[in-house]
Amino acid sequence: MNRATAALAAGLGLLAVALALTLTRSPVSVAATNAPPNVAEEPIAYTQQDASYCQGGEEIPRATSAIRVWLTADTGPRVRLTASRGGRLLTGGERGSGWVGGSVTVPVRPLARAVSGVTLCVSVAVHDETVIVQGSAAPSTAVGLQAGGLRLPARMWVEYLRPGERSWASLIPTILRHMSFGHAEPGEWSAFAALALLATAAAMAAAAAFRALG
Repeated sequence: MNRATAALAAGLGLLAVALALTLTRSPVSVAATNAPPNVAEEPIAYTQQDASYCQGGEEIPRATSAIRVWLTADTGPRVRLTASRGGRLLTGGERGSGWVGGSVTVPVRPLARAVSGVTLCVSVAVHDETVIVQGSAAPSTAVGLQAGGLRLPARMWVEYLRPGERSWASLIPTILRHMSFGHAEPGEWSAFAALALLATAAAMAAAAAFRALG
């Protein structure tokens, strides 16, 4: 076996190991959210400079591994997040710049148990951007969002994420069933057939590469 063939074999082996490890892991799911049901989000604050937003009355579920904050930006800036209670830091994390869309997900250190009465603070380091905070109006009795020392009559929307109870591998049949919705017979077997054809094509391509290198 020459070096090129060995390198190709090693690469395919590493790819297979990476795929197997990925399939054994669980996708994240939304453990809780403070967004009220059947309510559309709306802009509640915006900034074109460095800013911090804090909101009390939050509850972090056990094993939360990431917190998704509803911020909108064309090219999002660096975001730092902290969660504290009674002035004591519970967890936190940071997300680098470059994110896009209507939310940003910040990885955090999971907590061993659920904690209520949490104050969540989000800081953005803005450079020539506009960041919009999304949420919804809140009653005067609710704990509102604080921005620059001012309390707003609204709450920023937050989602708490944690690994699901099922692995990617166990979800494959469900994913394939969803792929078959709206298609003609044979239903979900068409998805299995497509995957089988894809795997066959990949195997044939690998075999051809090995022959060419051999």
